[in-house]
Amino acid sequence: MEVPMYYRDPYLSRMKSKVEDVIISGRSVEILLEDTILYPGGGGQPHDTGRIIGKKWKIDVISHKVIDNKIWHMGTITGELIPEPGEVVEISLDWDRRYDFMQQHTAQHLLSATLFRLYSLETEGFQIFDDHSKIEIKTEKLTKDMIENAEIVTNEIAKQGLEVRTSLMLRNEAIEGLRKPPKEGIKVLRIVSIEDYDSVPCGGLHVRNTKEVVPIKILKTYKKTSSVWRIEFVAGYRAFRILNNILEDYWRSLSTLNRSTPPLIKAIQAFEEEFTRKISEEKVWKYKFVEALVEIAKMRSRKLGSDIITALDNIPWELRDSLVKEISRSGITLFLGVSDENKFLIFSSRGRARDIYEKLSARYKVKGGGSRNLIQGIFLDRKPNLKELLESVLTFLLH
Repeated sequence: MEVPMYYRDPYLSRMKSKVEDVIISGRSVEILLEDTILYPGGGGQPHDTGRIIGKKWKIDVISHKVIDNKIWHMGTITGELIPEPGEVVEISLDWDRRYDFMQQHTAQHLLSATLFRLYSLETEGFQIFDDHSKIEIKTEKLTKDMIENAEIVTNEIAKQGLEVRTSLMLRNEAIEGLRKPPKEGIKVLRIVSIEDYDSVPCGGLHVRNTKEVVPIKILKTYKKTSSVWRIEFVAGYRAFRILNNILEDYWRSLSTLNRSTPPLIKAIQAFEEEFTRKISEEKVWKYKFVEALVEIAKMRSRKLGSDIITALDNIPWELRDSLVKEISRSGITLFLGVSDENKFLIFSSRGRARDIYEKLSARYKVKGGGSRNLIQGIFLDRKPNLKELLESVLTFLLH
């Protein structure tokens, strides 16, 4: 294969070809054809997908590999027979996917050319993704005004309907007039030119006319490194789809925040203020509730030697940390707390929580753990009432 069909006619979506070789392993297959419309990918443009249809078999092509300038299509095979060398097959390209990539690629050439013409900014990298494309620009500074100006100029140029042409040239013939120098070691270059606006070495596929990529919309810019900026953009049909998705998300977000008119930022700020106020109120309520529980614990406390011991049942488990903190501040040295869910905690400011837990384990079926000062656990079987639990602890401390 000299020049593949995908280069000779990028708009061709179906063709016939012959099988040259095939490798099959189970349902996985690698097939080499005499010619193909399926682009294997490269230079930032993703590969094509499609189908190869033979006599009572079909291959869904999902990837490719290039070995010695030969393109092997890879995928899964179904059917009653298998491909044979010399067999004439039909290739069907996933056209919508291909055309979208062509639109994005040509738009990238236009945008990169505009940035170079306006600000002498060089494009160092390019890649197409499913929801956006990105270019990497070599610069330390990229302002909002620069981006808006570049976007407007690029769209104005695209609307002029410039012809996009490809040609093969020897390296020494093509050097002059190129926006981007060719890679070293390549003798014959494939040049993509957009009339007199841009000319650059490129191995990708492009639309015929720049009108096909309108509109071109920059979505996002951000710094990759101190000297490289990334620009995310969309073009052509994809631009309408992505922008519609963004608008749908915008209006749904406004509706969720109980606001029907823009701007969204005002609704977000109002929500944040309300949320902050409620959190503040909740903190105050929780603090007052914990204070009340501590007062009850103090009224129920008993003195045993130098220890001040107390216990509470039905404690709100989600407030246990705040409760223990305030209990400690109150001067209580030993605290037993039990929740409705059979959970319990033992707090000892004098490092006796683990010893008390071991004594309880000998009498009740429990599971828990913690430190010398704080143990948390659960009664797995019978939960003792508060009086029984406190008496068990007092008996241990007395002995």
